[in-house]
Amino acid sequence: MVEKNQPILTEVISIRPTTTYRKRRDLMLKKFSMQKIIEQLSEVVRRKCLVIIYDKGRPCEIRKEKLITFILIARINRKGYETMEMESELYLKRHYDHSAFQYHYSNLGESTIYILTELLRDKIYSLINEIYLHIFDSTALSTSVRAERTRQGIRKKEKLTDKFHTLLGYDPPFQIIVVEGMLMTDHHTSDGKGGEILLQQSTIKGYGFGDSKYGTYDLIQKSEEKCLIPIFKQDKRRVRKTLSAKARHRRTWNGNPHRMYKDIRGTGEVLYGAATRAGLIHTNSRKDENRAKDGLLIGLRQNLLTYLRLKALIGIIRKTRGDVQCCYENSFIVNNL
Repeated sequence: MVEKNQPILTEVISIRPTTTYRKRRDLMLKKFSMQKIIEQLSEVVRRKCLVIIYDKGRPCEIRKEKLITFILIARINRKGYETMEMESELYLKRHYDHSAFQYHYSNLGESTIYILTELLRDKIYSLINEIYLHIFDSTALSTSVRAERTRQGIRKKEKLTDKFHTLLGYDPPFQIIVVEGMLMTDHHTSDGKGGEILLQQSTIKGYGFGDSKYGTYDLIQKSEEKCLIPIFKQDKRRVRKTLSAKARHRRTWNGNPHRMYKDIRGTGEVLYGAATRAGLIHTNSRKDENRAKDGLLIGLRQNLLTYLRLKALIGIIRKTRGDVQCCYENSFIVNNL
């Protein structure tokens, strides 16, 4: 309650983080080396029993979760199997042949990468506030792999293309991007259909952003059923179903939805910009399942680095608060002597 003649504070508090992205990245690099990153991820794999250890054949001299984690980290950093063989003694304390790494990666299930990404997403949720801004986006994985196809009776080789669909969460106070859902399909799956699949697999609320390719009748209707307010860019085509949810959102587009779309939608491109710089947007895998795993590594990399940056930052904050509390207690004791 404000007393009489007491000045009212009119200071505007910004929601921008006091610690920049570069500072958070530097803190993460100081706290987590490559060896510690492998240990952090292998601990998650071990606790959740994501890797099934077979009794048949020769026993693996290295713990299976550490071996799989090393392969995933190496693939995220765009290291080939021969480079893994040369670095195996550094991280695994044993020399492994490159064919063994190729065998383990080929037999690794896509569900393991899915579950790892979701576990890291839940760890990020525990460190930040609830996310209400969600972005639908997709990209195509470039490849040099060609396969024979018949087009109009002519046999020719075509490049194989896959699509990577994502559902991203954006937290403005920390300015971080979290991969809440991801999906690998062929190039025949449309953006709207991929968005419907991702929406069915998640439980989110708030606002959903996307370009005009996501403005389908079904996706907008399902978004409202999921308590998600759709803010998709409007195209110039006429809406045929005048009583649909799409027509209702078309009438209210020129206002707050348009302004929010311009401010939020472009944020999701940081995921694919980072993947392009890391070299993950291109794959040379010939097997369909290996190309799918190469695409899913984009989401795993994003959540892993985001979690490590947040963990390093929060560790510094807690340590600073502990030092301040200790100094306060010491001064209180001195004053009461």
